[in-house]
Amino acid sequence: EPARVLSAPRRDVPVPCSRPASDGDLLEIAYEGRIAETGALFDGMDLAKRQGDSTLQFVLGKQPVGQFPPAWDVALVGMCVGERRTIDVPPVLGYGAKGLPKRGVPPNARLQYDVQLIAINANTAP
Repeated sequence: EPARVLSAPRRDVPVPCSRPASDGDLLEIAYEGRIAETGALFDGMDLAKRQGDSTLQFVLGKQPVGQFPPAWDVALVGMCVGERRTIDVPPVLGYGAKGLPKRGVPPNARLQYDVQLIAINANTAP
């Protein structure tokens, strides 16, 4: 069923990639999140910059429930420093039937994230 399919095409993959991301790694990313149906920005670095942040850090596979869509734990595995991915997140792996009203995400919304990996465990080498 297409409504349940997660896709994360790779872009700008560095060659060589000596250290792909894996569960438990501290990732530093820049990203932008949009509602697929409308293109409306609901999350990302433009919003984070208002709080003085230029990037975001989190531990892959160990993020608190609800901090980011569960799809990130799957879609960012294997990513290399400098790589970009466009993550197409179905509602079941996003915010589901509840949505995220405080950010303007309606129930059952398909989400699209543009993610660039800046560092893995504070290492910026590809």
